Formats: sequence, C-alpha cells, structure tokens
Amino acid sequence: MTLQGRRVAILIANGYHDHEFWFPYYRFREEGAEVVVGGPAVGTVHGEGRHGKDGLPARITHTVEQVAAMELDALYLPGGIFGPLELRAHRPTLALVRQAMERGIVVAAICHAQWILVSAGVVRGRRLTCPPDMADDVTNAGGIYVSDDWVRDGNLITAHYYAYLPEQLRLLIPAILDNAQGQLEAPKTA
Repeated sequence: MTLQGRRVAILIANGYHDHEFWFPYYRFREEGAEVVVGGPAVGTVHGEGRHGKDGLPARITHTVEQVAAMELDALYLPGGIFGPLELRAHRPTLALVRQAMERGIVVAAICHAQWILVSAGVVRGRRLTCPPDMADDVTNAGGIYVSDDWVRDGNLITAHYYAYLPEQLRLLIPAILDNAQGQLEAPKTA
C-alpha cells in the first residue's frame, strides 16, 4: 500500500473510457490512495461503452470546484471521446488542470484526455504522447508530440491509449511518491 495517505483525483464526464477510468481507480485504491472522483456535477455518468455513452456507470462524488479546494497528490484524466470533449469545455476543469501543473502536482492523461491538457494551455514546451489523430492538436498548442506509448516529462505523464495503462501506472505511482518526498523534477515553464 505504497500510496497510503495520498489523495488522487480522477476527473470524468459522460462518455469516459471505461478501461481508462476503472483500471487506475482500482489500482490507486489497491495502493492505499484515497481516490476522489470529480466531474462537472455530482451524480452518475456512463462510460463510452460500444456506442459512445452506453458503458459502465460511475459515480462522480465531487464537483471539480470541490476537488480544486482539496490537497491533491495526483490528478488523473481518463480518455474517451465525449468525456474529454465535455471536460475540455468546462472552465473549472481547465483551471484545476492549470493549477495542478503550476503547483507541480503529478498530472496524468491518457488517450484523448490530452485534449483537456491542450485546452488548459499546459502543453507548451512539454513532451507528451497521444493518439496520432491528436498530434496536430498537441503540436499546434506548442507541445512536443512523441510517438512513444508512454512519456514522462517532469510532473506530466501521458500514455497513448488503454493498452499502456500498466506502463503508465508504473511511471505514475513512483512519481506520486517522489513528489511527496520532494524529489520530483520542478515543472518546466514555457
């Protein structure tokens, strides 16, 4: 239980990618972390499933504004299509992502959640990976697109898609511990 006493927030909305939420959710809990599920509104949302929004139900327990008032050790952004599209247009989510990046909190995103990073304006000068159909978005926002399956750039950890969740979490869990011990690299400024 290496993350005992640590708090991780996962942000989702309707149409989140089922694997990219549930795998980290249970992995963080297995390591002893307090896991907070945040989103635009408290209530039940559904994963993307096979047709966009017919996947597993998940309960958002806190609004993004409530999450922003918490002390966090990490912020995790699952992919999907509709979920990230909603979150990238949600101003409190963008403010929370900017705040986390500026404070050096570990921020992880996977698959199309990198849209949230782009819209938050936090990718300039940062190395990150994403699906190839988003590479132009990352580059146009000043990020350095890397075609690797997972990438760590200081407090930012990204992965291509759900097949690389184990590798991303093998980077992420030690980064949370390093950050708690003051050993994480200082965030880069653009």
